[in-house]
Amino acid sequence: MDTLIAEIVTVLEKRASPRAAHAGSRFDKNPDYIAYGLYASEVRGLIRGFRSRFVRLSPDQKLSLAERLYRAGIGELASVATYLIASCRDGLSPRDFGRLDRCLDHFHGWGTTDDFSVSVLGPLLRRHPAATIRLLTRWNRSRNRWKRRASVVAFARKIGASGRFTDEALRLCDRLIWDRDDLVQKGVGWALKDSMRGNRRKVYQYVQRLRPLGAPATITLYAMRDLRGRERSRLLELRAARRPG
Repeated sequence: MDTLIAEIVTVLEKRASPRAAHAGSRFDKNPDYIAYGLYASEVRGLIRGFRSRFVRLSPDQKLSLAERLYRAGIGELASVATYLIASCRDGLSPRDFGRLDRCLDHFHGWGTTDDFSVSVLGPLLRRHPAATIRLLTRWNRSRNRWKRRASVVAFARKIGASGRFTDEALRLCDRLIWDRDDLVQKGVGWALKDSMRGNRRKVYQYVQRLRPLGAPATITLYAMRDLRGRERSRLLELRAARRPG
């Protein structure tokens, strides 16, 4: 395992771009974000180069390797870690949730969080809905901003569009409406936008209630991104009152 990690790091160091890494840190809006500065296509190429080595690993070895890569706190290594977990996600069960929870303790950016949420949490919701929702409910109240973001971004993309988890998505989004973290708010908005694709009426009515309450525009405007014409205008016309207190 040590040799494999060293080889991955060697490849990354050879391709590193400090200038791109600095730009990525500014884009991520997180001073703690560290990266080698590779483009996403370059990271995918790196993964392809090691794929024959990865497929020989057992699911337990993949999880152990992923934990170590996340602990490094470097963006590209986190991308490799998420790939490893996603590659064995069909074999994951609630018994592995403690390890997943520990992984998120070492996240340092919204890109890592969103990749993990879509690639790992989304499929887990389909396979183990009750246990995964319990995990997301715990994360929803975490002090860790990335766990809070993940607790709602898990309902984005195909999960939101399926309409299967609309009630759970709204419940967890509702608990983060007044979260002060901009990146958590944007995660809520994204989850609402995609959930509206799965249950337009229910999510639209929910956003309709949020506007007069003075909910952050970061959330409501993001949730409205797919809307056009009169549907969008009706929401924009609602006066966003200042939140009491």
